[in-house]
Amino acid sequence: MQLAPRPIAALAVVGVLTILSAGCSAGQDGPDPSPSPTRSASASASVTPSATTAPTATAPAAEPTGGTDTPAEDDTPGAFPGTGQTAEPDTDPGAYPATAVVSFAGWDTGSRTLQAGGLVTGTVDASGSCTFTATKGGTTRTATSAAEASASSVNCAQVSFPASQVSSGTWSITLEYAVGSESTTSEPMTAEVP
Repeated sequence: MQLAPRPIAALAVVGVLTILSAGCSAGQDGPDPSPSPTRSASASASVTPSATTAPTATAPAAEPTGGTDTPAEDDTPGAFPGTGQTAEPDTDPGAYPATAVVSFAGWDTGSRTLQAGGLVTGTVDASGSCTFTATKGGTTRTATSAAEASASSVNCAQVSFPASQVSSGTWSITLEYAVGSESTTSEPMTAEVP
């Protein structure tokens, strides 16, 4: 029975020494050396500003204010997208406050016509007129359609340009929506006529 306690005691001593040596080596390799220099560096930095309290306090107060004003002035003319700021208004303040869009344009083989349709966002006033213009080189064709109000926009009914009016090639189609003396014109959309 005396033999059993000795091996257990020896194993216990070896286990404790292993744990202690692992803890000591981890402590030496760990972050302990780093905080020590950082703390002394912080203490040095703390001592320097407190020695020059009045001049240091005045200089930093002036720098952030000037630094903040300068970027704000720089951001106003060239603001980043999504900030809500724009360098210039998207539309002329006197222009019609809506945007015309050609939603589709293409050749219909069954009817042998160049077809186009569109809508006007930013208004539900359907009292205006929709005019589609197809252009290729020096040739221009126009067609008008009815305006129909929807819940959030004005739909311009589909128009068709027959094959006799449009030659083969690439045509550029725009939509103009006019109400009284005000109007808005879409960006062009191209369509191929075979």
